[in-house]
Amino acid sequence: MLLEKYRFATRAIGNEIAELVKQKLRIIRWYEADEDKLFYALNAHGCDQADLVLCLLRINSATALRHVETLIGKPIEYCKPVYRWQAVPVNRAELPGDQRRVLHVVQQPKLKSGRRSWLRHYHLLREGMTIEQLLRRGVTRGDIRLAIKRGWIEVEESGGGRRSRARNAADTAKS
Repeated sequence: MLLEKYRFATRAIGNEIAELVKQKLRIIRWYEADEDKLFYALNAHGCDQADLVLCLLRINSATALRHVETLIGKPIEYCKPVYRWQAVPVNRAELPGDQRRVLHVVQQPKLKSGRRSWLRHYHLLREGMTIEQLLRRGVTRGDIRLAIKRGWIEVEESGGGRRSRARNAADTAKS
């Protein structure tokens, strides 16, 4: 329910913005034809001040922003975007897990079609980092496998464990 003290603020909202609010909140029809038609429609649909404010912010126009400031009672402050993602710091301590290091990273991998790669976490791949450090920073195993398969990164071979058949064949061919 929209409080009575917000009636004055809904009166100030022009017809164009009111129609956009009506569409976004899926209000089918106006219940009154006077200057309080938006107020009555919001009341009938059970919307409150927060619903109207969020709807006006989604409209994202200068006029709608002025109406939001009127409803809230304070000016809106503009800040830098906070959605910029930053990598988690790398823990350089000995980590259990895959300690193979990345030897080489291709700067901007391209697909055969000439388009750039769609690899999501490619910007996190750095030379000298271990696989475990990459995983802790958010690179998925699938991204690492795909990058190795396509030759976009080179990873050193593990010191222990089983050797691949290709490596065994190469070593026997040398001898």
